[in-house]
Amino acid sequence: MTKKLKQKSYLTLGIFLWLFAVIFTLAPIWPHVYYRLSPSTSEVLAQTLGTKPVSRPKKVPATSPPYEGGDREGVKRQPPIDKTLPKENGLIIDKIGVRGQLHEGTDYSSILKTGLWHVPDFGTPENNQQPIIIAAHRWGYLSWTNSFRTLNSFYNLPKLAVGDKVEIVWNQRKYTYEIYASEESEQITDYNANLILYTCQIWNSPVRVFKYAKLIT
Repeated sequence: MTKKLKQKSYLTLGIFLWLFAVIFTLAPIWPHVYYRLSPSTSEVLAQTLGTKPVSRPKKVPATSPPYEGGDREGVKRQPPIDKTLPKENGLIIDKIGVRGQLHEGTDYSSILKTGLWHVPDFGTPENNQQPIIIAAHRWGYLSWTNSFRTLNSFYNLPKLAVGDKVEIVWNQRKYTYEIYASEESEQITDYNANLILYTCQIWNSPVRVFKYAKLIT
């Protein structure tokens, strides 16, 4: 092999290794860049609920009875107030490392940039006649730290399985839910759940990952 041919081979190899390094470096952060460059991802995520991002379906079957005092059959008692719990309402999913504050409001685009969105016009832990619906991005944004992303995104939501537990801290009471079903779909199909968690399957695809849970305590 001539010297000139060797130099050309080394140059080709160098270019190939450089391109490989760039792709390897950018691959993990591409979803975050995409979210930053495509603000419509928040709107697509929210529109799972219907034509309007925060609209309630016309007919939503009632779930379990609301909490009340007494011991009547089918009526659950409120969990006790625990002053050691945070005053901010939050979501805890130990299996996937989620432990973040729940944010409320209709400005879903801004709220989803801060983490977990408790969708308005649906249920709360204190009144479970409507399902609680919580949504979050899977990848989040470049401005998020790795620790914040772990605590406040639904990147690992697909890993939740039937039987896994989810906790909500609400007004310093802790409510426990159990996953009973999962699906990948464009719309919520089971409004009988006490709690519905969902996120994008990938980027701004209309397909969502849904987890349906029932109230335990």
